[in-house]
Amino acid sequence: MRVLIPISRGRISPLLDVARRFLLVNVQGGREIGRREVSIRETGFVPRSKRIAQLDTDVLICGAVSRPLEEALASEAVRVIPNTCGPVEEVLEAFRLGELTDRAFLMPGCSRQRHHILGRLRGGNPGR
Repeated sequence: MRVLIPISRGRISPLLDVARRFLLVNVQGGREIGRREVSIRETGFVPRSKRIAQLDTDVLICGAVSRPLEEALASEAVRVIPNTCGPVEEVLEAFRLGELTDRAFLMPGCSRQRHHILGRLRGGNPGR
């Protein structure tokens, strides 16, 4: 599974729509097997979502995301876990352990809607 996370100063970038730096992590069997930093400069919902999909992204963990971008990503079969905040390494570890539902990683003022997404992710086949 390939997990993409927008990053800024070691933390989850607060707004996916304008993030440029990303960490792309390969996870297999709950273990990290590789990572690299990538740059995404495309703007606009469709070009940005296509670029993210071209990286073979299965799951995108992010902070805030506009509805049009989230819908464009869904049309590219990228699962989005929105409203996430915190240090990148802690968020990634929580995701790998299935503990990303912890309120400590939920952006202030956001609903727990992403827990639905995480439940579907655990029940489905996240690999490509």
